[in-house]
Amino acid sequence: MRRLFLIRHAKAEQSVGRNDYERALTGRGRDDARRVADALATRDMLPDILVHSGALRTKQTAEIFASEWPRRVELREAPALYDATQDALFDYACALSDSCANFGLVGHNPGIGELAVSLAGSGAYSELRRMAAKFSTCGVAALDFSVDAWDHIGRKSALLAFFVTPSELEAGTD
Repeated sequence: MRRLFLIRHAKAEQSVGRNDYERALTGRGRDDARRVADALATRDMLPDILVHSGALRTKQTAEIFASEWPRRVELREAPALYDATQDALFDYACALSDSCANFGLVGHNPGIGELAVSLAGSGAYSELRRMAAKFSTCGVAALDFSVDAWDHIGRKSALLAFFVTPSELEAGTD
């Protein structure tokens, strides 16, 4: 089995007058990242490697997640994830190292949300519907594939094991 965590970066500063790549998380974004990281840790649903796009907001999201988790998670930077389309993200996921069964990708919408929807073929109907309607900042989809190699994953072949957003955790619907 393979598990892919698709994570949209947490809430970032507006891009007005600044380089998009250098946008930092807001205070709310940092709080949301801690809350979502804790929810994943509580469920013992952690990747072994967390890959971010290199944009400041994805790097900060990944660092906060890793710092909140009870065990070490390797952080990696992959500039190819910056503003990547769902097809580019799918190709990246298919090329992941088979030596690791649990990867997390921290990236940007619309690519991350579109990829999650395109991969999820089954799961709780309410979670599938919520994910398709809006993949909000700091949203996380955990997708399970019944394959032995990353290059065997396919569209609509994953089970959506978990989908969470900061607003759900705030509202206590977790």
